[in-house]
Amino acid sequence: MTKPRRDRQPLGFIFLVSLVSLFHADRPLQSQSIALSPEYQAALAALNIPVAVPTYIPDGFTLSQIKINLCPSDIPQRGECREGTSYQIIYRNPENTCLMIEAIGGGLGGPDSEFHYTTQTALLGEVEIRFGEIPGDRNTPISEQLRTPQPGLYNFPATGRSGRSPYYASRVEEQGYLCGSNTSISPREFEQILQSLVLLE
Repeated sequence: MTKPRRDRQPLGFIFLVSLVSLFHADRPLQSQSIALSPEYQAALAALNIPVAVPTYIPDGFTLSQIKINLCPSDIPQRGECREGTSYQIIYRNPENTCLMIEAIGGGLGGPDSEFHYTTQTALLGEVEIRFGEIPGDRNTPISEQLRTPQPGLYNFPATGRSGRSPYYASRVEEQGYLCGSNTSISPREFEQILQSLVLLE
């Protein structure tokens, strides 16, 4: 006897939940290393999207966790899959400053930041770095601000040079993952991180 169609519906939900994986690590980064184990690299490769990873991270940061969200094309675009397949790589230092590298399928927008400037990167081309506590002003920062840690530090999501999704973004996370305020990463050092991004092979 054929089972009713509704009996199969929960399986899709269970399958989706099983694909939202959170990995934890606690190992110091080595020079010019992305500090990802073969298991983490294999999990990221299974997303079937180009995965950008940093080859430079400031001293004292360790790989804290990786969140992977795989959304097959036949899964409805809602909930965790609203913006499609994505990942987040989070590094943390002893002061609880967190750096996040992520890729998303879309859903870009939001207010402008208080300060912004652009920089060139090998992987993403020209990217805009933003920071500040007052949205919408888009002021040009002074040199002293670029050398000291700033709140709300992130880059506006950018595609690779192909111009196709996913969109890559980095930010100093200050709200989620039990992260603290940014006491460690200046815009100039953040710029170095962006310029170090390469595709995982």
